[in-house]
Amino acid sequence: MMRNPEFQRQLWLNWRPSLLAWSLGFTALILLLPLTLASAQNRGGALGTTALVGLWAAAALYGSVLAGRSLSEEANQNTWDWQRLSALSPWQMAWGKLLGAALPAWLYTLWFALALLFVSATWVPAQYAGWHTVGLAVLWGLALQSWAMNSVLMSWGQHDIPVNRRRAALLPLLLLFFLPGPFLGRFYQQLFDDSGGPVLWWGLNVGSLGMAYLFGAQVLGLGLLALWRQLCTRLDMRTLPWAWPLGLAVSGWFAGGTFNLGVTAFWSSTAWLAILGTVYIALQHMNQQLRAWRQVQWSASRGRWREMFEALPLWPVSLALGFAASALLLFTPAPPEFAKDGIPAGFTLFFCLQLLRDCLLLTGFALLAGKLKSPMAAFVIAWLIISIAAPLLAYGVAGHAGAMLVQPVLAMLYASTDSRHLGDGLGWLPWLSLGLQTLLALGWVIYVFRDRVLGFARENRAHGV
Repeated sequence: MMRNPEFQRQLWLNWRPSLLAWSLGFTALILLLPLTLASAQNRGGALGTTALVGLWAAAALYGSVLAGRSLSEEANQNTWDWQRLSALSPWQMAWGKLLGAALPAWLYTLWFALALLFVSATWVPAQYAGWHTVGLAVLWGLALQSWAMNSVLMSWGQHDIPVNRRRAALLPLLLLFFLPGPFLGRFYQQLFDDSGGPVLWWGLNVGSLGMAYLFGAQVLGLGLLALWRQLCTRLDMRTLPWAWPLGLAVSGWFAGGTFNLGVTAFWSSTAWLAILGTVYIALQHMNQQLRAWRQVQWSASRGRWREMFEALPLWPVSLALGFAASALLLFTPAPPEFAKDGIPAGFTLFFCLQLLRDCLLLTGFALLAGKLKSPMAAFVIAWLIISIAAPLLAYGVAGHAGAMLVQPVLAMLYASTDSRHLGDGLGWLPWLSLGLQTLLALGWVIYVFRDRVLGFARENRAHGV
């Protein structure tokens, strides 16, 4: 690590001899508070609780602030071009900032960890897990710091300038920690189960502690993978789009293991995570798609196939993963528990087809950037008309069959409150309806593509560019 130029640079920016004494003195002052305020019989527990809170606050909260700020300062001080011109690799940049920029937080983490280990070893050993608590704090601290850096990078515009997109950038964290759902609900149920039963993951009893380590390792791994991929883009290092589907597949593998229903749960979890990922990435990168598709066309016209795949937007990649996982789910024997409680494979495949239609619509409006004042607003209005207003009108005129003709997926979803009957008795109508809608959307995108992408290429050739 000492040979990492970014780490050395962060040490030069953040390290000073007084920091060691200051952090130790401030930590000692905080730890003295419970010793003086608590009663004699409660001092051990109060000291341990204070050390525990300080440990997690330093590693997770303070460290995340420092790691994210190290990237924000690059943009605010206009030093990112120097980083791009340097010989730094994305991995050197990531680890240099994670360990160097957050150095003050790691010093506080060290002092609070020593205090907690002392309490757990000599005062109240049954109350604190000692080394496991410190290990989890370091693991989750690194994980949250990596995601804080990801959030900052996702809030940058095309010219490495912060823009007002921080709320959208924090969406993965909201999905990960706060959004209730089948994956997280199952995980939290197993992690905080007080019944004393086994905590299973892919049939192995890993226990609550093992589940916490597994989940933390997954969050850290995905955070580092996303950070590496984004730094590749910001440092102008083109890569093939393999990191995004790998992250979705790993998430599906972890989520599927918590269901303990074999490979069926893995394919189902991967398919639905790919669907959610497609929606997020398509909306998040809509303003970059015109430039990306022009780069794809330029590379393909010159036979540079690797460059073509490097420039490809990410939503077709994750949508292809969703289609593949849904198709494999059709040919995988489902256990009785999954057949009873899970979403049918046919509906998952059908949902992927509707998502393809919506992504085609989004792509068409994205290609009209420059002609429309706000392509995103135009897409949202069109989607609301097609997906909500038109189905309601059709339902009022022709009942369920009319709604099915206009918006098959929602009509299938609300046809029955029992998920086992999704799509039963509907025959060929939803497939025909959505197939025609997808073909119409594709035709419109091809028309816009010929004007905005191929026409742009013809103009460049005419001007000798």
